[in-house]
Amino acid sequence: MYLRNIAISADDKYRECSILGKSVPVDLVKAGRPRKRKENASRPVQKNLNYRNAQKWFRLSAVANFNEGDYTGEFTFAPENRPGSIEDCEKEIANFIKRINRARKKKDLPKMKYMGVIEGKNTDKLHFHLLLDNLLNRDEIDDLWTKGRGKNKKSIGFTNIEKIKTQYGIDGVIVKANYLTKEFKLENQKGKRKWFASRNLKKPVVERAQNWKYTDSKIARLLESEQLESQLEKDNPGWELIEFPRKNPETQKDELVKLDIRENEYLGTLIYYRMRRRR
Repeated sequence: MYLRNIAISADDKYRECSILGKSVPVDLVKAGRPRKRKENASRPVQKNLNYRNAQKWFRLSAVANFNEGDYTGEFTFAPENRPGSIEDCEKEIANFIKRINRARKKKDLPKMKYMGVIEGKNTDKLHFHLLLDNLLNRDEIDDLWTKGRGKNKKSIGFTNIEKIKTQYGIDGVIVKANYLTKEFKLENQKGKRKWFASRNLKKPVVERAQNWKYTDSKIARLLESEQLESQLEKDNPGWELIEFPRKNPETQKDELVKLDIRENEYLGTLIYYRMRRRR
């Protein structure tokens, strides 16, 4: 029986792929069934029970829209400025983004690209993180996390704005996206909002499904001969497999792998892998 090879790409520089049976639903695709042509990935509903879809969408969107040299920022609230609820925190963030976009408009710059998450188990600890472009410098952004004017201008809270950079050989955008989505599972259980993002982002793209390259028997032979990794790179010229973290299903310990292979009694062999353009 043939297997489908599905790739969801981020700006043609990074992709996450799955080899699975034709009856297995595909992540980030409407109704779980990919079409014969390219299509934009569907953003998961905030309260989607599959929090991993939310993590995947956030990660792919981050890679599609941000690069090393763009910024990651943490923004907190001083005790006297603490929001009383998630909704109040969202209003503060919206006003902050409006101030940034007004400052950009004065410089003839487009509206800011951003993605972010709100964190904090209670109102005393509410804060938020952003991925944002670098068209304003860090001092300019920090100066806008304030309220009031002139002598009455005061900081709303602490800021920590850094340039995104490679960490331990892993793309810095992926590292930050993984960090920012670490609480998605817990928040999903509570039905809370997970993320927010600007509307001017590029969307991840679901590539045309490949329904002819792999069969159950071919995958079995490649696994037995330990040639699956080299075959995947051969079948994707210009791309290379990269390591990614997963939890070992047997030991439950974190590990880095290039292939995540699972056997399912009903769905058969499921293979997940990530690739990037060769440098």
